[in-house]
Amino acid sequence: MPGALPIAEALPIAYDGQSSCDPSPKPGAMRLDQIIKATYGASEYVGISRGCDVGGRSEHKEGRAVDWMVDVRKPEERAKAEAFLNWLLGPDAAGRVHGNADMLGVMYIGWHDRMWRGYKSGQGWAELKGCFSKSEKNYDNYCHRNHIHISLTRAGAAGSTVPGVPPGSVVPSPEPAPEPVRPPAPAQPGEDNDAFMAVGAEIGYLTDEASPLESGEVRTVDLPPVPLNASSALVTVTTRDATKKGSLRIGMVDAKSAVSVKVPKRKSRTTVLQVPVAGGAVQLSSTGKSPVQVQVDVLGYTAAGGDHRAVGVPATRLAKVKFSPAEVSVVNVRGVGPVPKKPRKSTAVILRVTTKGQGSAGRVAAYPVGGADLGTRSAGVAEKGKRSTIVVADIGDDGLIALASDVKTKATFEIIGYVTG
Repeated sequence: MPGALPIAEALPIAYDGQSSCDPSPKPGAMRLDQIIKATYGASEYVGISRGCDVGGRSEHKEGRAVDWMVDVRKPEERAKAEAFLNWLLGPDAAGRVHGNADMLGVMYIGWHDRMWRGYKSGQGWAELKGCFSKSEKNYDNYCHRNHIHISLTRAGAAGSTVPGVPPGSVVPSPEPAPEPVRPPAPAQPGEDNDAFMAVGAEIGYLTDEASPLESGEVRTVDLPPVPLNASSALVTVTTRDATKKGSLRIGMVDAKSAVSVKVPKRKSRTTVLQVPVAGGAVQLSSTGKSPVQVQVDVLGYTAAGGDHRAVGVPATRLAKVKFSPAEVSVVNVRGVGPVPKKPRKSTAVILRVTTKGQGSAGRVAAYPVGGADLGTRSAGVAEKGKRSTIVVADIGDDGLIALASDVKTKATFEIIGYVTG
């Protein structure tokens, strides 16, 4: 574990995300690199810089973020990582809780499905980007299981009060940080004769209280459940906490194909949209007069060259099921309500799933008979109370889909649309 830092005045911690691009490593980030290598060995890989055209918004592009490549699946590396975090967030030499982090100007940390925020330090660790339900190894990079990410405040990056790093120091450039490995999109086992792929429901992107979409801002965001070659994605867009009415554009915002949704004042609204994507990413743009929080859930996508259309319909009750844990129910969806009977006219079904918790949190999935549950977030079940989620399921053999829950719950399934192609 690193030794004690000389006592200094702690830096004020506030959220201030990347707003420009200057990837040259800053003194505070280099100080973290030095601490890690002095403690755990010069062979430890620590990346700081990232090219301006690589990925989305990131403090790496301002030289004030550190990725230490340690793997939670390797016991020795996990032990080093957690010893370091205990030092960083534990009492410092003066007994101040997370004093070392405050003094170094740690804005936030990502590690092992969780996020610690220096600007909300009293709240402790919180779930990172829906990662508690993403246990598959192909999400290890996305969920920060194969590295610790540390972003610094601007003052922390400048080394304003960091011992051993005089402001204005010239520091050597480290090796470039490895580009993040995009987890592959889930693939349905078995034969799938069309280019539309339903994923149930999976978080693609969400803002938080510290980084709402500002009025007039254009933000390019990555949607990890969508493969790089997809041409469009079926998503739900949820807006909330806007203090004034406005609108949100999603797609490539300068293109005619971008889609607009209304943003209500002080209310949450969820809209199902089919939006164009490029390289697995979309742009978000607010044309309102106040910041707005945004969440994009991916329901499915269309592979390049495919041509699909989502059709909304009046809600039609499909099933009401009282689940025991691991129970599966099979239902027919073709020809139910407005869903066409012909396979080419209904390749997937859009469902609103309302669950009622009975003591255990979990998930409900809908997937094609002849296929498999993909393990995505799907419809959540709270320990208590009702929760509604929109999910999409490919239609399987003989027009059948399977409904399954991993906990005891009551769930109502309504058809609110279908995908045709």
